Parts: sequence; structure tokens; C-alpha cells
Amino acid sequence: MEFTDFSFRDFVITKAQPGDGQIIHELMTELCGYEGLLSQFHSSPEDLENILFNLHCGDALLIYDNRSDAVIGVMLLSYNFSSFKGKPGIFIEDFYIREEFRGRGIGSALLMRLKWVAKEQGFGRIDWLCMKNNRSSVQFYKAAGARCLDEWLLFRFDSEDFDR
Repeated sequence: MEFTDFSFRDFVITKAQPGDGQIIHELMTELCGYEGLLSQFHSSPEDLENILFNLHCGDALLIYDNRSDAVIGVMLLSYNFSSFKGKPGIFIEDFYIREEFRGRGIGSALLMRLKWVAKEQGFGRIDWLCMKNNRSSVQFYKAAGARCLDEWLLFRFDSEDFDR
């Protein structure tokens, strides 16, 4: 996906580059802690570097605070294909903004920008998952105009299941 840097108030959203694996890992660790899933998080900074920049399995968007030049958020994306739409799709794997920066419209601005990019580049849809007990995120996504798809069930094989 092509993504041009985007400024919103005191923040800049940019596409991650090789060498950003450490900060992405740090933010993902915080997200897993926030979700109570830290024991399930096994990625290393090197894993993230390899997945994003060597294997090219997705992209990461980083949110910078212009005042401090600190990275305050991340959105990890992967790509899929919708046979129904006949177009590629974007899957938001993770979306996290540090708590002290929430409520400033940054997340909404990033979602709006992602929708615009998806439309401009011919993507058919944007999908993501949200934990049911994360009420504030569910409310945020609904307020942004997203629909919750109750008619679909998520099934999964984890790597531990591959030999069964």
C-alpha cells in the first residue's frame, strides 16, 4: 500500500521503515498488556523487522508527536483478497495509541485517512477484530461508522494445531 505522510494537529502519521522494529515491538508489548494478553505475545523486534521489511507481509503506520518526536501509536496492516468484492482488502492486525494521547481525534483521523487511501488505491474493504470486553474501542469503532459483523464466526488454527 502506498501511504503518504499525513499531519493531524501536532501529530504526523507515517509508514514505518526498516529499523522501526524496536519501537513497533515496544508499542505492541504495551497493547498486549492493555488487553491482558501479554503472556500470548511472543514476537521479537527482529520478528517484526523480518515480517514487515524482508517478507513484506504487511505494513506498519506510526504516529509521531511533533512536539517531542516520540512515537505514540501504531497500526499494523496486512492484506487479503475478497472474492465477494473482487478486490484486495486491508486487515488491521493491531491499532494502538498510548493512553495519554487518546481522545484527541488521532485514531479517528487515522481511520479516515486509511479509508481514503483504500478508496484511492482500489481496495474493497477494511476489516479488523476487537475484543468484546474492550468497550471503549467498540464504542470508538461504532462512532467512526464501522459495522460489527455478528453473522460471521472467527475460526483459527494456531501453529500448535498444524500437526494435529
